[in-house]
Amino acid sequence: MQVIKAVIVDDEEFAVIDIKDHLCAYPNIEVIGTFQNGREGLNGINSLKPDLIFVDIEMPELNGFEMLGRLTYSPIVVFCTGYSKYAIEGYEFDPTDFLLKPIKAQRFDSAMQKVFTDIDRRNLERRLLRQKQQVGYLLLEYRDLHGDSRKVYVWPDDIIFVQPQENNANYIEYHLIDKTCHVVKKTLKKAMLDLEPKGFVQVHRSYLVNKSKISELYKNETLVLKGAEDPVKIPISRGYRKLVKSLIRELHSGA
Repeated sequence: MQVIKAVIVDDEEFAVIDIKDHLCAYPNIEVIGTFQNGREGLNGINSLKPDLIFVDIEMPELNGFEMLGRLTYSPIVVFCTGYSKYAIEGYEFDPTDFLLKPIKAQRFDSAMQKVFTDIDRRNLERRLLRQKQQVGYLLLEYRDLHGDSRKVYVWPDDIIFVQPQENNANYIEYHLIDKTCHVVKKTLKKAMLDLEPKGFVQVHRSYLVNKSKISELYKNETLVLKGAEDPVKIPISRGYRKLVKSLIRELHSGA
């Protein structure tokens, strides 16, 4: 049975004792830390990286919402509060459950069943992600338009080319054959370290291309790539023309 590490953040000592008493019914739950305010909880959770946290909302230093908003780690969250007015705001943090004090045993058990379901789901997702990494998928981590952190696994052969974002060289764009584009905070140089072993080559100071997508060299200065509905044309820097011509010869000889 998997041991689930838990942390309790609550400024009321009797509330911490009450949650611990409820947890006695679950031998696979190990409480690895308790904290009396949001600031201590923030530091403790980021350090201990528990699987599960029980969080009060009204606390000194930082309240529960403020603390969760500053975490660099994403555990499963169960709110424990005496005020139902916080329920709507609390669900913005995607908690597993929202318990009202005083907590009844039956209601606590219902919350724990949801916790176990969410942990099983996370474990399955992690296993699938590890499997994807092992067979060669590329992990891209980025923030969407709402500022939420996202992770996506991309098969390298589905990437046509990579280029820096216009006016911001610290972000690069991964262009895929299905016309999607993932914008990731990374330099082109760092992207090349990941992509070179997967069959990518630099043909311009601002472009990496998938060698398997090279179709032809046009007028000695433009590389035509296949893979999308319409051919993609990539400029070639003078210093890379010799390399590109060599690649074209290799592709033709292997055809």
